[in-house]
Amino acid sequence: MSGQESLLAVNSLTLCTPDDRSLVNGVSFNVAGGEIVALVGESGSGKTLSSLAVMGLLPEGVCHRRGEVRFNGDIVACPGKPFAYGLRGQQMAMIFQEPMSSMNPVLKVGEQITEVLVRHRNLSWKQAHLEAVGLLDRVGIVNPAARAKQYIHQLSGGMRQRVMIAAAISCKPALLIADEPTTALDVTIQAQILALLQTLQREMAMGVLFITHDLSVVARYADRAYVMHQGNIVEQGKVTELLTSPQAAYTQQLIAASQAGAQSARSPDTSRAPLLQLQQVTKSYPVTQSVPFLRAKRQTVLQPTSLEIQRGEIVGLIGESGSGKTTLGRMAIGLLPADSGTILFDGMNLTRAKAGERRQMRRRAQIIFQDPYASLDPKMSVGEQIAEPLRVHQLCGKEHIPGRVAQLLELVGLDASVAPRKPAAFSGGQRQRIAIARALALEPDLLIADEAVSALDLSVRGQILALLADLRDKLGLTVLFISHDLGAVRQICDRVVVLYRGEVTETGVTREVLDNPQQAYTRQLIAAAPDIQQALALRE
Repeated sequence: MSGQESLLAVNSLTLCTPDDRSLVNGVSFNVAGGEIVALVGESGSGKTLSSLAVMGLLPEGVCHRRGEVRFNGDIVACPGKPFAYGLRGQQMAMIFQEPMSSMNPVLKVGEQITEVLVRHRNLSWKQAHLEAVGLLDRVGIVNPAARAKQYIHQLSGGMRQRVMIAAAISCKPALLIADEPTTALDVTIQAQILALLQTLQREMAMGVLFITHDLSVVARYADRAYVMHQGNIVEQGKVTELLTSPQAAYTQQLIAASQAGAQSARSPDTSRAPLLQLQQVTKSYPVTQSVPFLRAKRQTVLQPTSLEIQRGEIVGLIGESGSGKTTLGRMAIGLLPADSGTILFDGMNLTRAKAGERRQMRRRAQIIFQDPYASLDPKMSVGEQIAEPLRVHQLCGKEHIPGRVAQLLELVGLDASVAPRKPAAFSGGQRQRIAIARALALEPDLLIADEAVSALDLSVRGQILALLADLRDKLGLTVLFISHDLGAVRQICDRVVVLYRGEVTETGVTREVLDNPQQAYTRQLIAAAPDIQQALALRE
């Protein structure tokens, strides 16, 4: 496909740091109208930077050294020429990786879409508001008029992504860039969002540049793909050919990493009492009402639920958004109080524990939160954040802390030299690794991993899963692994527990549950997460 035929043509794009360290090396790719093109690669490969260059949104400290970006044949970005800002928002739009960090937390979601329509389509505020509600309805948000009056933090992950999509398509762009739009979503919600994007792309005849590390998504939805590695494109072609007959060693490595097999389940240590026991625990939250004097209603998140985890066991907890997975995980280590029931950690009743006992338990039980950016302090360097728990719990002398921080960073696949940087300087996958390093700093007995590998690239995901399994073998680490990634669950977990609407619907040895599910809901989850070959077979 020639540049003249392309909606978007990127030619010999070269991006560097101010000291001329190369980040993207002469990259070229194109997207035609009505085509979905995937830019595939691991964290740090340059795929997101390349897309930001297309949008004229390069972060401070990244220099456009060489190459040009053409849109509809016209040069819109090249060294020494200002970006054509009139295109952004109107003819080009972008769905960012993290809705919470890319949308304004103090404006209601309807206001944010309305603002775009007023600015770019010259609608009145009243017209724009009606259009915004219509867009929310179009992307599948139930009761859009009410949701338009809410703030982004009041919405679930799936609804946040739908709001971002509504804002992105509001001006009917010719080109849509989607940067990991479903990374942290549950498999059923992910499938809905991807189907929505495909439907909108066909209806609006948009060209879509889809940035992802998920090869099953590429196999299901993309027409062509470019594979990036260390700032270079190492392979390109039609998806059906590239994924069935990869030529580059790196592409072969990515495919192999996505098809990692299941481990054999370990026999749990039943000689002692379970490390963690939840006995008939429940949890509900108050529902906001418009009439203040009425008795507050409550929404039940967890029905009476019981769960035991043996020492050294890795238990997977799966279920869609709103099923109660995260609530259960936080209750398990005392971050949320249970409404009723009993929680025992190594025999200690958390509902009755004193302050000193809770402090000691905090060292022995750690959590990796789902959103790494929100769980890291933006004003502290990552080295300081990893060092802080070491100082608080006095696990090593002051002079040994820098060495321990360096060791932990290298343990999760990051160079020790990144310690002085702040979280904003890292990609989503790199932030997730930093959060894991901080959680492992105290060498806990119990680790709650809430979507701990959701934002990680395939090879890094494999390294982290192998690391957790190794720590289990060496240190007896016990893990509650909350995930929508059934491949990761299959690879690492001894047992799996399925949650649906706050109730355990199925449990058992991982391989038996995932290969021969007994409940319809479990079968639905598995069907929503096809592997590469299944995804290729589903293409229309």
